[in-house]
Amino acid sequence: AAAPGKADEKKPPEQIKAAGVAAPGKADEKKPPEQTKAADAAAPGKADEKSAEPTKDPNLRYVKISDIQPLPGTYVKDAPRADYSDLIDSIKKSGLEKPVILRQAEKGGYQLVDGFHRCEALKQAGVSEIRADVYDMTIFDASRYRKEHRANPDLSIPGTLVPLYPDTPSVEGRGSEAPETEDPPLEDVKIPLTPVGQPETVTELKITNIRSFEGHPFNVKDDEDMKSLVDSVRQFGVLEPVMVIPHKDGGYEMVSGHRRMRACQLVGIESIPVIIRNLDRDEAIISMVDSNLKREKISPMEKARAYQMKTDAMRRKVGRRSNAEILNGEAKPLNADQELAKQVGESVATIQRFKTLNKLTPELQEMVDQGKIPVNTGADIAQMKPAEQNILADAIKREDKVPTGAKAKELKEASKAGTLTEDKINQTVAPTKRELEPELKVTFSNEELRSYFPDKSTTVGEVKRVVFESLTMRQKALERRAREAAEKGKAPPPAKTSPSKTR
Repeated sequence: AAAPGKADEKKPPEQIKAAGVAAPGKADEKKPPEQTKAADAAAPGKADEKSAEPTKDPNLRYVKISDIQPLPGTYVKDAPRADYSDLIDSIKKSGLEKPVILRQAEKGGYQLVDGFHRCEALKQAGVSEIRADVYDMTIFDASRYRKEHRANPDLSIPGTLVPLYPDTPSVEGRGSEAPETEDPPLEDVKIPLTPVGQPETVTELKITNIRSFEGHPFNVKDDEDMKSLVDSVRQFGVLEPVMVIPHKDGGYEMVSGHRRMRACQLVGIESIPVIIRNLDRDEAIISMVDSNLKREKISPMEKARAYQMKTDAMRRKVGRRSNAEILNGEAKPLNADQELAKQVGESVATIQRFKTLNKLTPELQEMVDQGKIPVNTGADIAQMKPAEQNILADAIKREDKVPTGAKAKELKEASKAGTLTEDKINQTVAPTKRELEPELKVTFSNEELRSYFPDKSTTVGEVKRVVFESLTMRQKALERRAREAAEKGKAPPPAKTSPSKTR
């Protein structure tokens, strides 16, 4: 710990450079060795005085907190705390215990791997920058480290540390034993599938390389829910990767993530984090349906189409098993409706009713989705012939009335028996006598009548009598006005003459 001075001037350049990391500048050259040593321990340099950090590693950098984005491909479970005063006081007193860990994104910018609460604390303190280590690592390695390092603080950081200056050689990260890997490019290339039994790899694909799932039964609407999703994607990016499969004609086919992809298109994002799976068609259908049935809002017809697609796929997969496997007990026969009912928590009868809705004509299916036709009624109507359904749809629109459940069952049975006629269909939605001559019933509240009957001892009978007397007077006034109007516009009617007597 000798003080720098003339002795150092004679040192070779290499020794001076090495000493420069630990030795202070010219101001310290004039201090005695003891003062220099004490000063080194108390005040490393001006840069650290501003950040209140005890030391400053030359490999650390400062990054604007506003430039840091969430890491794609992971659920963000962190939530900002209401008060970071303790953490802020600790940082002011001792500085950051360790820098935040960032991943260098493919198109520039930074993605947060570790340090959420430190960033939030500094933002709450009004600080715009934070010390950070930036690593070149794959999304998969970053996601794995983010999930596992809290339980294992000594976990090695994967990848390599990005140098602070471009001409500085790369510094190996603490996880130097990990093989150096690169994220796949976004060009039109075939990305290797995740080997069976290995953790799934999250990568990124251009949205133009992904097509919608063939026969996708769920609607992607630009509604209020989509608006909320767009706002989230604009602010945080896509936090959960979508799932795709390779398409036979090239590119990829979306399995789960149509709404997230649509939100990216509305925001103007060109690429999206994906997990690529190697599934056959039936496996892809089952996976697609399962992922979408978790949505909060599903229309009856979306559910009907999804149930049909999944049970068909389940039956095809079972059908590919040999009879010998079934007979030997290696594979049991499958009741797809019963299995699906267990999975979604509904009865077999409910599953079958929803699937029957697929036999409705498009016009009637729309009425089911609008809530005009109940599911049970729709399931009975669906068993009528298409031509009969068209007649019924016209009658429903004309009368603005839907058959009751009992009437729908009658229509179904008559259709099966071959006795259903157009007249009978029309009668099921024709107005009833009560509808044509509705019962007239008027009810007044106590508050409405009290100003006219201030005496609280007034009986209901007295109120009725006064009301009817008033109505009678009103009726007579209307008749008198009608006569006056007639007399004013027309000559008075001729006087009646008595008939002549017969002689």
